[in-house]
Amino acid sequence: MSASPATGTRQRLLAAASRVYARAGLTGATTRAIAAEAGVNEVTLFRHFKSKDRLLAAVVGENFGGRRAARRTAPPVPTADLRADLAALTGAYEALLTANWPLVRAMLGEMHHQLNETHEKQVFRAVFLPLKEAVVSRIETAQRAGRIQRDQRPDLLSELLLGAIFTGVLRRSIPHLKIDYSAATYREAAVAMFLSGFATAPVQP
Repeated sequence: MSASPATGTRQRLLAAASRVYARAGLTGATTRAIAAEAGVNEVTLFRHFKSKDRLLAAVVGENFGGRRAARRTAPPVPTADLRADLAALTGAYEALLTANWPLVRAMLGEMHHQLNETHEKQVFRAVFLPLKEAVVSRIETAQRAGRIQRDQRPDLLSELLLGAIFTGVLRRSIPHLKIDYSAATYREAAVAMFLSGFATAPVQP
């Protein structure tokens, strides 16, 4: 069954708002610019969303809430290979950040000014929490098996590893910054550095 005209217009407005927020930031985006991007007038925008704040809430929900976000952020299934698992998890985290980077950057830069607590939790839960929990769980399993130092906090180790990946995505988003190695090489180095610092014995590549 095809979507109704009203549903189609709403989806166009949500997509347009995401693009405008990514380009102009949350503060710089205007309802006039969003309506123009969607090919409608401001009256139509307000008929669907009532206010700019409700439109932002809908964009957050569309991109970072509900079942769609849960499917998009489902972590890789763990195996017996610690290095391969960490490589898969960091790869999934990088892919998620890269796919959503313009909007993530806009929201992270201005969330304390423009987003309420519910919005912040949706962004954090969708983008960061599922994969962080998967990394923590994998580290805990490795610690119980004696493969990762047991005197280290799993949540801290997770933040160190994923923080390196976040930094890599951030650097690659900077225009005109020349980087002579691939994203895959960077991820492999991050995992290798992590294991060299916290593994109890060498982990074979």
